[in-house]
Amino acid sequence: MERETAAALHPADPKAPPAPTALALPIPANLIEFMALYGTEDDCLDALIAARWPNGFACPRCAHGKGWRHANRRLIECASCGHQASPTAGTLLHMAKLELHKLFLLLYLLVAEKDGTNAKQLQRQVGVNYKTARLWTLKFRDMLHRRERDKLTGRVQIDETIVGGNDGTSIGRRLGANRNYVLIMVEDRGESCGRLRLEAIDDATGEMLQTVVESRVEKGSTAHTDGLAGYRGLPDAGIKHKAEVIGDSKRASKRFPKVHRVASLLKRVILGTLQGRISRGWLPWLLAEFEFRFNRRRSEKRPLLFARAIEFGLQTRGKTRRYFTEKGKMFHQMGLT
Repeated sequence: MERETAAALHPADPKAPPAPTALALPIPANLIEFMALYGTEDDCLDALIAARWPNGFACPRCAHGKGWRHANRRLIECASCGHQASPTAGTLLHMAKLELHKLFLLLYLLVAEKDGTNAKQLQRQVGVNYKTARLWTLKFRDMLHRRERDKLTGRVQIDETIVGGNDGTSIGRRLGANRNYVLIMVEDRGESCGRLRLEAIDDATGEMLQTVVESRVEKGSTAHTDGLAGYRGLPDAGIKHKAEVIGDSKRASKRFPKVHRVASLLKRVILGTLQGRISRGWLPWLLAEFEFRFNRRRSEKRPLLFARAIEFGLQTRGKTRRYFTEKGKMFHQMGLT
C-alpha cells in the first residue's frame, strides 16, 4: 500500500523559480526541539523530501510533478512513468541501512557541540555500535573534506604547527612517525579572525608551502608570515608577502595571535574531544571538520550547522564502508595510523 505524500498534493510548478541553494528546514534550538521535529522516520523522510524537491516533487526520469510515497520504503513512485525515486539517492545518506531518525541524530550531535564529539560518545548517545558511529563520523568528515572552498582574501596570517605525540625521535623541524605539520592560514580582520584554512603537509619546504598557499589564498592578498625562507616565492605567484622575523616563541604569539589561537584550539580538541588519539592518515579529514566548525563559530544557534550539514549532504554521495576500510588498511601499511 502506498502513502500519498505532500509532493503529490503539491506538484511542482513548471513556472516556479530555480530551487534555492540554501536549505529551508525547521531549525531546532536544542536537543528537545530536535527530537520533537525529527524524532520519527516519517518526520525525517518528509524533511528530506522537502529539502530534495523544495519547489515540489519532480520525477528524475520524466519530470512529472506528481508521485506517491511508499508506506514501508524510502521511495516516491512517479504517477506518470512509475519510476521510483529515492530522496537519499546520491546524497550522504545513499544506501544507508540505519534508521533515518538515528542518522539525523548522529549528524546533529556531530555539529551541535562546539568542540565536536567522538565515535565513542556517539555510540552511547545514539545507541549504535562503535563501528557504525565511527563510519558516520568518517562519512561526515569526508563530505566536508571534498566540498568546494573559496580562497582567503585580504591580509592572511600564515604559520605552521605540529600535531601528534612525541615519540622521542623528533628533533627540531624533523618529525618522527607520530607527528605531522599543519599549515594554518587565517584571515586577519583586526581584533577578530576571519575565515580559516588548514592543510596537513608532509614537510615545510618552500615548494610545499608555496603550493599550498597558492591554492588557498587569492592573488592580490597579503600573506603575513615569519622569516621562514620557504615563503619568499609568494610574490612570483601574485600574492603580496610581509615577512617578519621572530626571535622567540613568546614574541611570535604576540605578532601572530590569530594562527597561534587556532593552533591552541586545534590541539585542545585533539587532547580533549579525541583524547589525544589522531591518525596521520585521517588528519586531513579531521582538519576539514575543525575548519567547518571554526568558520561558523559565530552562529547564534549551533543547530544551524545541522541544516548546513544536511545541505552539503544533499550534494555529496556518501562513500561506502569498504572505501574507508581500504583507506584505513592503506594508512596502516604506510605507517600513518
